[in-house]
Amino acid sequence: MSSSRSSADSGLRQDVAIFESLVPWRARSNFRKDLFISAFGGLWIGGTLPFAAFVARDHFHASGTELSIIAAGPFVGSLLALPLTHTISSGRPVRNVALWYTVARVFLVLAALATGGLWFALAVFAVNCLSAIPFPTHATILRLIYPPRFIGRLLSYTRVVLVGGMILATFLSGVLMDVIGWRWVFALYAPFGFAALYIYSLIRIPLQQPAAPEGSPGEFVLGALRLVKEDVGFRFFAMAVFVYGFGNLMIIPVLTIYQVDYLHISSRWISILTNVSQIVWMLSYVFWGRLTDSISPLKIVLVNSLLGLIIPWNHILATQVWMLLPMAVTQGVINAGIELSYFNSVMHFSSPHNAVQYQGMHSLLLGVRGIIAPFVGSGLAHALRLRGGDIRWVFVLGSIFVLLGSALQWYGLRHPARGTLIRHGGSR
Repeated sequence: MSSSRSSADSGLRQDVAIFESLVPWRARSNFRKDLFISAFGGLWIGGTLPFAAFVARDHFHASGTELSIIAAGPFVGSLLALPLTHTISSGRPVRNVALWYTVARVFLVLAALATGGLWFALAVFAVNCLSAIPFPTHATILRLIYPPRFIGRLLSYTRVVLVGGMILATFLSGVLMDVIGWRWVFALYAPFGFAALYIYSLIRIPLQQPAAPEGSPGEFVLGALRLVKEDVGFRFFAMAVFVYGFGNLMIIPVLTIYQVDYLHISSRWISILTNVSQIVWMLSYVFWGRLTDSISPLKIVLVNSLLGLIIPWNHILATQVWMLLPMAVTQGVINAGIELSYFNSVMHFSSPHNAVQYQGMHSLLLGVRGIIAPFVGSGLAHALRLRGGDIRWVFVLGSIFVLLGSALQWYGLRHPARGTLIRHGGSR
């Protein structure tokens, strides 16, 4: 008995030693909270949001416009983020972010009560929109609570937990929707979302770190807008991401239409493809997290943008649902790579005192393309169907935008000193 107890104590000490070697002491308290936030948040996200577009089309027979409304939600929020970030970041930013996310998750409960496709689309739109608005402040909070040298790998650890929860919840939802219906499934996962936000409200920003932006809201917005003019490196990055993202986003509503109407995808296959993507996503965080801490995140953006070409071309070639498995694998790799590389790229250009402005400007451009691109894609698909054309031509056009964005990113890499010379006199 004593030997087994000492063995257990030894194993516990080894686990603690590993944890302490991976996580700097000043970040450990918030990191522990972040792990629980990720676990509960992953269950809420994975059990509901991957099925939103499918429910809209399959249950409510949502139109292309209604699917575009769902797709545009995060980007409308991103567009509103810049003018609202000054307010959210002032006072008690952690509490403010938690409040915004709480209101957003209430709307998913309301979505479970929807009786029509438009009302369902608007409720999901509100969830995505309100969740995107506080993101620049949330990203800045992460920068403040984690040491810059470790932030890539620490985020990758929490994202592994997040995606692990998503994998479990998505698998269970794919089964439960055929048993109890999608409305009860959405309601079932709501408590996990609210529990994550309660823990989020307990995060503490180190006292020596500046949490709130200086100046008036107008000065804050104008300063963010000037970044694109003054920081040439950031300008190339912003242009490349805008063009690449436009091509990627214009095909999103058309992907759902093609999967449901042409490939006749079922909720079970939605669950399978999403789980494959999530497993690869989780594993990719470990790889991308360490890589973004060691090489330029701008190069990782370029690699992931080129990988994005696989998604439209997989749909062009697919004639059965199982043939979308390469798309699911690629989506998992890109989800991790894009999230970490975008975040670290903005950090690469910014400093602690203006990080929230860079994040706000990045969100603004994300919002502009996100509002326009899905409606362009669904409109083109509708026009093609009216004329008896093949909606897969939208995928071809989207891939051209992805190539153009990748070319801009590559060109920007050839001139990395432009932005840094303007801001730092060539010191970097």
